[in-house]
Amino acid sequence: MITLTQQTGILFPIAWLLGQIFNGLFNFLYWLSNLTGLSPIANIGICVVLFTIVTRLAMLPLTIKQQRFSKLSNMMQPEIQAIQAKYNGQKDNQSMLKMQEETKAVYEKYGTNPSSGCLTMLIQLPIMFALYRVIYKIPGYVTKIKAVLGTVAATIIGSGDGWLDTYNKATGLSLTLSEKVADSDTLIDSLYTLPSSGWDAVVNTFGDNIQTLSDQIQGYNNLFGISLTQAPGWRWSWALIIPLLAGVTQFISAKLMENRSKVKTTNGQEDQGQTMQNSMKIMNTIMPLVSVFFCITLPTCIGLYWITSSVVQIIQQLFINHSVAKMDVEEMVQKNIDKVNAKRAKKGLPPKKIENSASAYAEAVKKQEAIDARMSERDAKVKESNEYYSKGVAKPGSLAAKANMVKMFNERNEAGSKSDSDSKSSKNDKSDK
Repeated sequence: MITLTQQTGILFPIAWLLGQIFNGLFNFLYWLSNLTGLSPIANIGICVVLFTIVTRLAMLPLTIKQQRFSKLSNMMQPEIQAIQAKYNGQKDNQSMLKMQEETKAVYEKYGTNPSSGCLTMLIQLPIMFALYRVIYKIPGYVTKIKAVLGTVAATIIGSGDGWLDTYNKATGLSLTLSEKVADSDTLIDSLYTLPSSGWDAVVNTFGDNIQTLSDQIQGYNNLFGISLTQAPGWRWSWALIIPLLAGVTQFISAKLMENRSKVKTTNGQEDQGQTMQNSMKIMNTIMPLVSVFFCITLPTCIGLYWITSSVVQIIQQLFINHSVAKMDVEEMVQKNIDKVNAKRAKKGLPPKKIENSASAYAEAVKKQEAIDARMSERDAKVKESNEYYSKGVAKPGSLAAKANMVKMFNERNEAGSKSDSDSKSSKNDKSDK
């Protein structure tokens, strides 16, 4: 059982830092609420939105680095494929070592390595786990929430030796105590997740003096009539909008992150990694559905975090896609070559000449795009011609249809000849003048 006590172990420093940020944001909202007299401002839902924005902006450099690696991967693929084709079928150690050496040189040229994308994801994982820890167990990190719940817990515990049985009977729970966790902390965890009916039972059982504290806690965790501590569940309610929005926003975010430009070799063939891209598309379709399922079964506060996170990621992705599209890869490659040679110079090694084929690849892509454009233009003209000659009521393929086609062809040529004649006549008149 995860209790009120803060995260221990390897994630403790990260969770503690994020908890301090969350606590600071809630204290700011609480101060703003007292200043303006608007009590709804001091709300866990608003705090989760602000907290998500802050943490997402903090992780923006990692996100940009990951997208930059994806861009470079697209540029490297033709060269990697050429190396793989060169040593295709050669399984001896010497050939394998040469292939690895040449592949490493390509990664060096672009200033990256095969594990760059994975490393960025690995760095983000502990941060994400710590984020969930803070949001899922808010009383462990937000001092004002813990203080209010602590007062209620003290009242219940002070009611007598049989307080636990009385509490379980009133709420319908089966709360048990642990030797490793203080009784008050265990009770605070339980109180924080109580629905409104549970709070009514606690107030009726342990005294009306808890009513004000009950209203205060439920006000902190109520967003537009939705309880942030309760799961929407498999029943029709207004809270189901949270899982729905979580799925939709994650789907849009995943679509923006897809690499829509297929990597091509110089002969126009699709990248050999197309199978992997197809698998990613399937995952990007399934994951939003999975998020809907989890948001139905987890507290609404988690779903609100997912929605905000996806919305922020969508906005970030739009800017990142724009900036990455304008990235000068050839200039970047040259800087990476200079860095490699600077390191070699420090070691007393001669500069390493790395062939810069980024411009060659870019030229090949431009040629292929020009060919594609000409093919599209030709197809459009053929379609237009077919539609023009298909006009008429005659049955396609019949003698009448063929005669009509010849007639229309002649009329079209005559119209074209007349236009050319008028143009020449106009030019002659101008020359005479």
